[in-house]
Parts: sequence; C-alpha cells; structure tokens
Amino acid sequence: MTDFLAAYVTPAGAGLAGDPDLKASRQSTGGAISVFETSIGGGPPMHVHEHEDECFYVLDGAISVRCGGDAYDAGPGSFVFLPRGRPHRFWSAGEPARLLLIAVPAGMEAYFAEINAAATDAERHQVGERYGIRVVSG
Repeated sequence: MTDFLAAYVTPAGAGLAGDPDLKASRQSTGGAISVFETSIGGGPPMHVHEHEDECFYVLDGAISVRCGGDAYDAGPGSFVFLPRGRPHRFWSAGEPARLLLIAVPAGMEAYFAEINAAATDAERHQVGERYGIRVVSG
C-alpha cells in the first residue's frame, strides 16, 4: 500500500509545529518544500546554500538582492529565485519587508531553529556547517 501525504491548509495567522511563521515543512510536505512568512530588515550576510534553492515572494515592502555579480530590487508581488551554490544576500530596501521565504528541498526550518538558538559565532558556524549553509565575504 502506498502512503500519501495529507492535504492541509495553514489559516492566516497560524503555522506548523507551534511556529506561526512556518507554513510548510519537511514533515508536512514529505521533504518537498519549506515555506515561511517572515519580515526582513537588515537581512543575513552574504551566504551560500549547498543543498537548497531559496526563493522569495514579496508580500509587502521591497527588498534588494545580490546574487553572485547580479543585483535586483523586488517590490510587492515580485518573485526572486536564488539557486543553490551561488553566494547571495538580501535586505529590506526601506521599512521591513514581509515575504514568503521558500526553500526547495525542505529542511530549513531545522536550520532556523538551531541557528536562532545558537549563543555564539562559533556555535552559529557549526550549525551552518551541519546544514551546508556558510557565510562568505563579498
């Protein structure tokens, strides 16, 4: 007998696993996709993902994006695709921007849980190493 994933809806203001920002996870999608609703201000430093492509759908506000040698501005309704293996960073172009962060394949929710709990730069570096996400200069 084949196991099928259950269809589901995360209502507005609700999320998975007690996290109102987590809309889809490794567990809920069979490893296919992770989706978060989040606000971005200063954004993360330049970094590279080894295992997942990262995407954004801008809901409100605007973000600036740098990926490799390319630079983009993305306002409400814009979609941004950042392929794995390419250094990138993103930040709000003004007031904090609200967006959907999408990672394919799934699993970034575990990275975010660990990186947010890390107390030191050394711990954050170790978390990044475990998940194939590393900060780079530039």
